[in-house]
Amino acid sequence: MAVGKEFVGLVPPKDQQPPADYNNAPAGFHNMVRNQLTITTWLCLGAIAQGILFLAVGRLALAPAVLVVAYKALLTYAQVVGWVRNPLMDDVIMKKFSAQIPDASGHYGSKPADNDIVVFLIGARSHHPLGIFGPGFKELGDYFDSMAKNLDKHSEEFGFLGMTAWANTGDSKTCPEILSVGYFRNVEGLHKFAHSEHHMGGWNWWNKDVAKMPYISIYHEIYHAPPGNWESIYVNSRATGVNSIKSRFTDEETGQTKWASPIVDASRGLLKTSAGRMSRSQADVHEKLGIADPY
Repeated sequence: MAVGKEFVGLVPPKDQQPPADYNNAPAGFHNMVRNQLTITTWLCLGAIAQGILFLAVGRLALAPAVLVVAYKALLTYAQVVGWVRNPLMDDVIMKKFSAQIPDASGHYGSKPADNDIVVFLIGARSHHPLGIFGPGFKELGDYFDSMAKNLDKHSEEFGFLGMTAWANTGDSKTCPEILSVGYFRNVEGLHKFAHSEHHMGGWNWWNKDVAKMPYISIYHEIYHAPPGNWESIYVNSRATGVNSIKSRFTDEETGQTKWASPIVDASRGLLKTSAGRMSRSQADVHEKLGIADPY
């Protein structure tokens, strides 16, 4: 297939290595704790607290709840009509974009999906009545957090590109399965990390104590996508998923080490279509089918 113009990056490179999304998740612990109880249980706990407050101060006990709900309602209305900023739109990239891994000089090239990429899914779940507060789950989380930090610290050694955190909300009202999605340059780097001191401590702990924790599930899956066998598309989205990864490169003009985002404009050229983004077509199928392009 023909090669077009070099892809245009949409996010300026960073002078300092940004942490993986997994290591920069301020809402993570809050959401995990919230998900340990059902909505019914949280409402009952709130009702008990409200009842205790009513016994202490009488009708004034209604004031905090009324004021909070009124404030939230007014703020939501103000955001809907545009009077105040909607924080949910912070960091949203208002374009159609795709992920392309830059080379050692920070260039994205003009051939889509021109690199190998390894996707590593690793997850855990507590089936204990106390959820994440059951024995052993905190230790498991501490070991994994340490591994994630060391992957950031030694990213070049292990070919680590980034990691995001997710929760499975589909099969249980509480204590959801926790999933982390990691991205590596190759399987060899991932296996090298698995056999390194950064991983062996947690591995040995698990093997020693696994019989004591039958209520904890762990798993992983690995997918290796050679060049031309992966693609991504995002519209009006934050830099999540594969778009959250960072690649180290050397600035050709200054010789300075920098970190590049993979995010490039996908509104035109070969990146317009799925087959184009996998280097399998000229990305002209929309024209052939008469599909209007809103981008």
